[in-house]
Amino acid sequence: MVLNSQLLGATVLIGNALMDCTNKWAIGGDVAEVISGVNVQATHIAILTTREGCDEITRKLAKFQIEPPRIVEREIERDAKVDLKLLKVRIKSYAARFDVEGSRLDVHGDFRIKVGEWDWGDSLEFEPDYVYVVGVKVPIVPLKMKRELYTGLGWLDRTSKIHEAVIRSRHMFG
Repeated sequence: MVLNSQLLGATVLIGNALMDCTNKWAIGGDVAEVISGVNVQATHIAILTTREGCDEITRKLAKFQIEPPRIVEREIERDAKVDLKLLKVRIKSYAARFDVEGSRLDVHGDFRIKVGEWDWGDSLEFEPDYVYVVGVKVPIVPLKMKRELYTGLGWLDRTSKIHEAVIRSRHMFG
C-alpha cells in the first residue's frame, strides 16, 4: 500500500513540474488510490486533464516525452459487470506518454468511457482533492468519484478497497 521509490520520485518530480499549470489536472489511476490509502499495486502514473491540459503538460514535460498527444481508443483488460452480464469496456482520450525517470506516465485529456454497445460517456469532470506527497502539493482524482465509477462498472472488489481505505482514514484522524 505504498508507492515504490521510483513511482514516488516520479510523482514528486511531476508535481513540482506541473505546479503552475493553468489547466486543471489530477493524478488518477492506481497511484492516486495508493496515495489515498487504498490497498492496490501501482505500476505507472496516470493524469486526467483536458485536451488543452494534455498539450500544456506535454510542453512542460517535453524532455520525458515518448509518444506525442493523439486520440487513443482502446479496450481495457477488465470487463464491466452490469446486470450479471460481462461487457467490454473501452476508453478514449487525447493521450500522450512519458518516461519520467524510469516510471511510465500516461496523460489523458478529455477521458471518456464506453461500456458494451452503450454510447460514449461524457468526458470525466471533477474537482480534484489535494494531498501532500513528500512536501509537494499534488491534485488527485477524488476517491468518491472513483467509487461511483467502479460501482457503475460492477467492480465491487475495487469499491470495497476504497471503502476500507476511507474507514481506516476516519479511524486514524477521527
